[in-house]
Amino acid sequence: NNNNNNNNNNNNRNASSSSSGGYEGLLKNATVSHVDKEGATMPVPVSAGTHASRKDAKQNVVGKVQLAPGYSQMDWMRLTRTKNNNLNGLGGNKKINVSKRVITLEEIAKHNTEQDAWIGFRGKVYNLTPYIHFHPGGPKILEQAFGKDCTALFDKFHKYVNGEFMMRECQVGVLPGYVNDEDEDEDEEGF
Repeated sequence: NNNNNNNNNNNNRNASSSSSGGYEGLLKNATVSHVDKEGATMPVPVSAGTHASRKDAKQNVVGKVQLAPGYSQMDWMRLTRTKNNNLNGLGGNKKINVSKRVITLEEIAKHNTEQDAWIGFRGKVYNLTPYIHFHPGGPKILEQAFGKDCTALFDKFHKYVNGEFMMRECQVGVLPGYVNDEDEDEDEEGF
């Protein structure tokens, strides 16, 4: 029976590399098998990520989220690298210097829905709206962060994740008192 599962798993990994030697089609047709309680295998598209599941007090499976094809973390990273992506919702206005645009917590609180979700995170303000359906835990779990500074909540679950890098294209401003180390002039001679 293990040999059948191994054969099924091998058949479900149909990765083909492109002739150019790049990654462009490497995972295009790849699938990952999911084995249910009865041992049946079901192909799951690679770009459809899942979040770890657990059982609640009533033994119901909770926390498992199937992302739609095209909404994996890799898809998000590709999207952030496209030109003129307007992920921050500012219309591609290059005249707005988001590293100097101060936004208060009161303003962030006005953006607290799935259709318009801003967050404070490590002193910066981000438009979370375009990322919501890319989140590995699904959109529902993010609702508690909408319209708030979510740094402590993020660190509770994702301390190891570089959220600032992932959300850099979504930045709309900074919180009052934020000091950007990269923009500071050297005050000391020779240092």
